[in-house]
This record gives sequence, structure tokens and C-alpha cells, in this order.
Amino acid sequence: MKRILFTCLLVISGLSLTMAQHTNVWKYDVTPWPYDHVFLDYVKDFKCRLIDIAGGQYVGQTDSDFTLYGYGQYIRDDGDLIIGKFRQGTLIQGISLGKDNVTVGSRDFYCSYSLTTGRLEYVYHNGKPEVPSEAASVDYTFMTQTFSNGDSYVGEMYRGKRHGLGIYYYASGGLWFGSYEEDTRQGFGAWFWADNAMVIGLWKGEDEERSIYVPQMK
Repeated sequence: MKRILFTCLLVISGLSLTMAQHTNVWKYDVTPWPYDHVFLDYVKDFKCRLIDIAGGQYVGQTDSDFTLYGYGQYIRDDGDLIIGKFRQGTLIQGISLGKDNVTVGSRDFYCSYSLTTGRLEYVYHNGKPEVPSEAASVDYTFMTQTFSNGDSYVGEMYRGKRHGLGIYYYASGGLWFGSYEEDTRQGFGAWFWADNAMVIGLWKGEDEERSIYVPQMK
């Protein structure tokens, strides 16, 4: 698995040598691209469904038994949102957005941000939370950006740039969920259309390197 790391910064100025605080925080597992392609191959024929489930509503892919499988978003009646990749009814990677905090990752390995400050509060792994350094909690945040065209972004950031998992909301309707690097879409994701159809695939910038249209099951 690739790891998201906070690296040591070495600053050299004239004759002075200053070592920035070393942080080495593994936030959550990131699936290697070959495995993501295999996941797409498996779920490419699963249709998008709008279904009522306990405590909310789900929009996304399911298998023939109506088990959550593929990309989807679960909107709870209390307003909480769970969005990402599901397998056999369980979120395997994504964003769980509550009222006071948000977690990013999987059920057993995730990072938690405060929605009050936007700062990284802890990483949950091996059955316990681990608190990051002060520098890491400042550099890595979960924030909202609003753009002049009415679009908005809600997701992970690194030093003010979109970086990690995030949700891009279009003012015209619909949203895109996936991975960012340095303010640019880089990786696998899902484009949820306003009519509940979807496109899943691999994005490099605004270009779709691989795209699969997922119609809504009527």
C-alpha cells in the first residue's frame, strides 16, 4: 500500500542549518492504482440505485442483491454524509462527514479532523488514536472552498491546496468525489450526476483517462 506521509523538512539558510520538527504520520491506506482498476472491472456493470436504507438514503452502485457495492453516497436523515467506495455493504475508503468532525479513510484506519478548526486531530490505527504533531495538524486540514462560479470543494487540503480525498460540488447540480494532488484531480473517483446516473473512473487533471458510465436502475 502507498502511504500518505508527513515528511521531515530540511531548511538551509546561509551557514545555519535548521531541522523542522520530524513528523511521520501514516493517515490511511491508499489503494494502488492497479487494484483500483480491478475494483472498477468488478463493479462496472453494477447500476446506480436510489434506495431507502435504515436511517437515510443511499445513491450509488449496488450488486444484484441490493448490497452496497461500488461508489456511492449514503445521506443520513440527521444530515451526516458517508461517501466513497463500498464493498459488501461496508465503506472501504471514503469520507464520513458528521456535524463536529469528519473522518477520512476506512472503518479501521482513518484520520479525524475537527470541523470547527479544520485541523487534523488524530489518526486511528491498530485499535487506538494517535495524535499528530502540532506542525502536522496545521499543515493537513479539512476545509471548504467556495468559488466565484458557485461551485465548492469540501475535503482534505495540504498547506492551502486541495490534497487527499475531497468532494467537488457543482452549482449546476451533482458532485465529484475522488483524490486530489496539489489542487488537481489525480486518481480514481466518481462523478454523481443530478439525475442519479454516474461516471466512475480514473482522472488525471480534468481529463478522464478511464471512464465508465453507470446508469440509474429504474
